[in-house]
Amino acid sequence: MNKRIPILLISCLMAAALSCCAGKTAMTDAEAAAIASISGADASGFSDISHEALTKERAGKFPAVVKVFRQDELYAFIVKPVGYNGPVTLALVIDGDTGTSMGLRIIDHAETRHYVRDMDSPWFVGRFQGKSALEYLTPVKVKAGSEREIVAITGATVTTEAIVNGVNSAFGVYMEHVMGQGAEPVPLMVRFEPGQGDGPVETGRLAIRAYGTVIAEISLDDIRAMPSVSRTMSIHSSAGVTQHSFRGTLLSNVLELAGAGMTETYHRALAVGVDDYMSGIDMDEIRAENAVYIMYEDNGEPLPKKNGEPGAMRIVVIDDVFGQRFTNFLLEIVLESEALD
Repeated sequence: MNKRIPILLISCLMAAALSCCAGKTAMTDAEAAAIASISGADASGFSDISHEALTKERAGKFPAVVKVFRQDELYAFIVKPVGYNGPVTLALVIDGDTGTSMGLRIIDHAETRHYVRDMDSPWFVGRFQGKSALEYLTPVKVKAGSEREIVAITGATVTTEAIVNGVNSAFGVYMEHVMGQGAEPVPLMVRFEPGQGDGPVETGRLAIRAYGTVIAEISLDDIRAMPSVSRTMSIHSSAGVTQHSFRGTLLSNVLELAGAGMTETYHRALAVGVDDYMSGIDMDEIRAENAVYIMYEDNGEPLPKKNGEPGAMRIVVIDDVFGQRFTNFLLEIVLESEALD
């Protein structure tokens, strides 16, 4: 998902998002419902202070913030950072007495539902509650090392970073308008420049994640030590037919190593590669005797990582002769209790 957005599309999205700042600042019904849900207060009691909080300078530094409201020491922000497909409209409330965020709600977005299925989940939006509004948050790929780090939604790296940008924009306005402190500008959209190394890398470890939390990390050495099998396949593609002799172990074995009963507890698994490519596999298929494997060798050689070095892992679905459900450069397995919409 961390692909660069075409320049023309970026320009259009920026113009659309920025135009919100110049329009009406009246609270919509959806915004009122979100603010009331976060704060527990009647949204009609909030006064519009956008003209005071969003000075020309601040509008330039924090372009994602489009509306600001206040009720006593509660400050409510409507922000529209640009995600992968367009603006993501968020509501955030900050408690001025404690200087911490009370919570976040997603109001509207144009993102692909398949990738951002967890965006409204309590476990994700709950990560933004109780955060000091005096320090910016940082998105991370797999595991948070501090309370200021927000773990990305699997397969939606750009969208997660956009949401973090939106929250940081509100924090920036709060720091300057309420606290009288300076704050660094926050971009309207996620920017990926060549050579910055924004994407994840293969480390020889496979993360097993459920509900946004990494519940186990299994090394390639651990997987190699498990009972292995060799499976020969002919894979058909537009380039022709290629012959493969894979070696690896059943995915079900790896899940059981991560925790007893994993294949019975969860309904579905998403295999995620280094480029955020995802392939969904029902657990019934994973439990089958000769169906879904994690492979680490092909034709007697270690599978190459994306950078060409040996040491990659690959999901191989035996009955998929076209390889459409294979996941190369495997990074993590995301477990779900219910099927995708």
